[in-house]
Amino acid sequence: MLLKRSLFTTLAALSLVTVPELTLATPKVLAQPASVTSPVTRSTSMASILPAETLGVVMINTQNDRWKALSQFNLFPNNLTFPGRIFYPTNQETSFEEDIQPWLGDQFGVALLSAKSILMVSSVKDQTALDKYVNSIRAFRKAPKEIQYKGATILEFQPEKRSGVETELYAIEEDQKPVTPPKPKPRAVSIPVPKLAIAVLPGYFVSANSAEAIQEMLDAQSKLSENPKFQRIEQNPRSAQSIAMLYGKYIEALKAINQIQQVQLEEITKNAPNAPALPNFALDPTLIDPLAQFYDTAEGYVWAESTGLRAQFGVNLKQAVPENLLTPLTTRNQILQRLPEVNYMVANSQNLSLYWRVLTVGLDSQPTWKKYLEQARQSMQSAFGVDDRDLAPWMNGEYVVFAYPTNKGFIPATSSNMDIALGMMVQTDDRAAAETALNKFTAFVTPRLGKPLVQQSTIAGQPFINYGAVNNGRSLNFFSHGWTDENTLLMLFGGGSLSEFNPKPTRNLTQTPNFKSAIEPFPNANLGYFYVNQGAFMSFVNNGLLPVLGGRSMQGNPFVTQVQDSLGSIRSISGASTITSDQVQFEGFLALSPRLKR
Repeated sequence: MLLKRSLFTTLAALSLVTVPELTLATPKVLAQPASVTSPVTRSTSMASILPAETLGVVMINTQNDRWKALSQFNLFPNNLTFPGRIFYPTNQETSFEEDIQPWLGDQFGVALLSAKSILMVSSVKDQTALDKYVNSIRAFRKAPKEIQYKGATILEFQPEKRSGVETELYAIEEDQKPVTPPKPKPRAVSIPVPKLAIAVLPGYFVSANSAEAIQEMLDAQSKLSENPKFQRIEQNPRSAQSIAMLYGKYIEALKAINQIQQVQLEEITKNAPNAPALPNFALDPTLIDPLAQFYDTAEGYVWAESTGLRAQFGVNLKQAVPENLLTPLTTRNQILQRLPEVNYMVANSQNLSLYWRVLTVGLDSQPTWKKYLEQARQSMQSAFGVDDRDLAPWMNGEYVVFAYPTNKGFIPATSSNMDIALGMMVQTDDRAAAETALNKFTAFVTPRLGKPLVQQSTIAGQPFINYGAVNNGRSLNFFSHGWTDENTLLMLFGGGSLSEFNPKPTRNLTQTPNFKSAIEPFPNANLGYFYVNQGAFMSFVNNGLLPVLGGRSMQGNPFVTQVQDSLGSIRSISGASTITSDQVQFEGFLALSPRLKR
């Protein structure tokens, strides 16, 4: 179910990323006409001013008590409050604490109305403070165009360029040893200020990149808060503790995001006439997802618990998924019992062949994607003698991809403490097709590597093959494959030994306390897990990866040390996807170390 999870998290990530992008594009002009002095009327939700058919909205709660719940963990600052500077970037003329925080209410968010209209909505708790801020903004920007529309005043500020000053450090030659820190060097620059439209409604401030977007919102005859599908969000108990919530029409929102991205690509090409034309990568999600025909609206929540940070994202279904489609997707998670107890990362699911077949059929139907798919297949054939058509069809059982610690193989031999190997284990009911593909690969690479670099043998009566050299009795294989039973194929990349998996490990992943606690929040019946053992992974990063990437310069670096301490406070990262009678759901869990009490 890796493809499914990637689609879910892509929508959530794109929606959340939109928040800072929009505020960056509208950095300092959260304003209204100075003449407006109407009192603030509190509403239950920003949904009370958004159209009922809004494609998607991300709502962030600004109440400090919600954010302070994260202060119990070492990963976050002590006495954490709403990180306004992240969501409301400011410049030299303004600050979040003095100019924005005094009027900002308890909610703000970003709404996707269509492929042409994106809005930022902020609740307002103090109209006088907002008026003061407006006056300073009007002094900063050129006079706006005032538009009266359905009882609202919209101010539209045109794009402009303003002169400013940046500072940079004087360059220091490598052989120089400065006694004092380098002095800043001022440099005059031209700063683009984008187009912006704003409007004030009772209790809310709205900003967008055009007046048309605000007009589209005002044209709505009914509001999102009246939509029964959205009401499901506010009625969910999670909403009372969430720091962020998401709602949207899943398929329609993805299509609109694709259109927005394509317009941005076209703008890049337009502004760089000598650059080659960028291909159209937009892809209809209904063509690559076997469950897309059942999707309706999406909802999501992010909140803090006593053990860490939780996230839940679900797509509600128009109708129940038929049993004949659901059964091939549901995994028993038995393949995890064949993994050794210590792993850096694990992700498992069921029936990769089905998802890959749907994906490739969808890609084949789109000229741009079909071209790149064909090119990828040609490259695979040239490099390995096989492509996805040889490999994917027989991967119809449980499967797992993983990274685990080992000192055997090619990667560990490249550098001290680079103890890692990547692997994939697949169950199949068509072993003959799998062996045909593997034999085809072996026949292709053997004459290119030379027969001495292809070693065939057996473990526990099952055949296996190593591809690589042997140096001083140590295997330097870069790829291995073999069967751990009659229908389970193991493939290792860059290192490792099949003997570490066959016979079964004495103690496997599912028996470890860290894995058990990581998956504890999730239902047992699911479409697969995602798991990162953060402790083991950070040990590899600190002892193996950082010395290779940075050498001695990384040792004692304050910034690196701070990052290491922060990441080291994460115990595990995990997730699981499930299907119920009315929803496809992905849940995520960040298990965190508590802050020590003094």
